[in-house]
Amino acid sequence: MVVPDELTLVDAWEETLTGVRSFYRGAHGDPYQHFATDIARGGEIIPLIRELFAFASDCHGGPLTVIDVGSGTGELLTRLAIAGIDARLIGIDLRPRPAGLDTAIEWVTGDARVVAGEIRGIRGVVVAHEFLDDIPCAAVEAGEDGCPRLMRVDPSSRRLVIGEPLEDPADLAWLDRWWPVTRPFMRAEIGRSRDTAWAMITGMLDSGAALAIDYGHTRPERLAGTWDGGTLVGYRDGRVVTPLADGSCNLTAHVAIDSVAESAPRAQSTRIDRWSSAPGRADFVSLVQTFT
Repeated sequence: MVVPDELTLVDAWEETLTGVRSFYRGAHGDPYQHFATDIARGGEIIPLIRELFAFASDCHGGPLTVIDVGSGTGELLTRLAIAGIDARLIGIDLRPRPAGLDTAIEWVTGDARVVAGEIRGIRGVVVAHEFLDDIPCAAVEAGEDGCPRLMRVDPSSRRLVIGEPLEDPADLAWLDRWWPVTRPFMRAEIGRSRDTAWAMITGMLDSGAALAIDYGHTRPERLAGTWDGGTLVGYRDGRVVTPLADGSCNLTAHVAIDSVAESAPRAQSTRIDRWSSAPGRADFVSLVQTFT
């Protein structure tokens, strides 16, 4: 058996998400105990969903529905049920239905990127909170010559290593448009996979609104060099740790939220804001798009 010298970051990261090294389905206990933030518990999200739900109520279409993508423990849907949101409530998550979840809440166990492609014709609100940052993506580090080189994973240590120059035309075009690599040793993550995921998620909607809340950044910040060190990190026990693709920590990278927004060309309106209730200095942003 030939063992590759290096793994692609996307493949190794995917193993820690849905594969044999899954952090979410592994033996490390409840993964949600490792995170320092949980948007679903904050006071800001329910009023915003009410606002978006009111918009969806005025749209034409089928039964009103709220879908929580990457629903975790189902806490957000539980809060919506208690708040009296009169809609079909659906949670999608890699993990099985949580014990004790309100029987009125529907549950789909599976990869939301796949499940979303199987759901169409929704009138309502789709929510993805702290979801897109977990989607595996390629990353690069510039050499002394400024040439972006792919970040890969050593198959033994599962640590990041610097690989060959980036040659994929689509990835190079994405970087040129959204995150130009212009300085030696700067790092950048390529957000095409997050764009694709958001296109699938918003594709569920015939009419209504989609809400994403995540660690994120925009092109002006990236051009200014704010994120020149890249954003790929690991999380364990509520703390940032060295990103190891071995399933021992949650791998995450900030989301190029403006690129994500452009991946939904059907959107009638787009609003990007700072998420004011994020704890501490967390770089949370929200994206709201409407569809009619």
